[in-house]
Amino acid sequence: MKRVAGSALYLSLIAASWLARSVPLRVAYGAGRLGGRAAYYLWPGGRRRSQNAMRRVAGGNRALAKRYARESFEYYGTYLIDFLRFGSFTPEHVIAAVDFDDWPRIEEQRRGNGILFVTMHFGNWDLAGAAITTRGIPMVAVADTFAHEGINRLVVGARSRLGMRVLPAERTGPEVLRALQRNDVVALLADVPQRNAGVRVEFFGDTVSVPDGPARIALRTGAPIMVGGVWRRGPLGERYDADVELVRFEPSGERDADIVGLTQAMMEALERLIHRAPEQWYIFRNLWLADAGLGAA
Repeated sequence: MKRVAGSALYLSLIAASWLARSVPLRVAYGAGRLGGRAAYYLWPGGRRRSQNAMRRVAGGNRALAKRYARESFEYYGTYLIDFLRFGSFTPEHVIAAVDFDDWPRIEEQRRGNGILFVTMHFGNWDLAGAAITTRGIPMVAVADTFAHEGINRLVVGARSRLGMRVLPAERTGPEVLRALQRNDVVALLADVPQRNAGVRVEFFGDTVSVPDGPARIALRTGAPIMVGGVWRRGPLGERYDADVELVRFEPSGERDADIVGLTQAMMEALERLIHRAPEQWYIFRNLWLADAGLGAA
């Protein structure tokens, strides 16, 4: 049954990719937003989890949280349109689309140890990677592997065409260290719940358990952690704003405490990023430990 469902999804993605490239862009974006809104109402579990997350972002304001959650589904629909169109993106298109001119700071931070670039399912994280690679900076993106071979090939192929080298999350290890030794940028996602592992820190006023890999690698290699993202200007916008922030932390020499402290500093920087465009954070799973019993994504 899973194989049949996976094959159906794969064929649907192929058809949707052709359609997204065949119709005018604003029409495709409009369709993506409508699809996202439909998903918001038809997927009660995802809607509930998104509202729980956005309630923390909104400081407890339930009405604002519901608006953020609904708009998040809609913006995710437009992100999917971009993802389906990645095969037609050129370096010139990426440079023109992303408004960012702080490249000297990124080059300065590479300084022989590479950079750990940490972001979330926020805005258009794939386009953020493309913006880096079009500047001639090598990037390795650590990503989950899809069970269906065709879907995995489609996703990896889309990111590879944007210039990224995709590294399966289950086989990171020495490859990440070698990439940093080559002075590459290594991209990691932080909003991945870690129920039985990771490190516990505060995020938007409540406890989460998130991957400890970025902090461990940074402390071991001396590579800086930079938090950043790319977010869309307006619901149907074709231009994007971008920003990066260096995570500042002074190690104490106490390894376990430093992992917690550096991860906490990283999550605080990610809070500031999300506040730039909270409706473009796509959080459809339970991230906080307090929500763990409310149903899985």
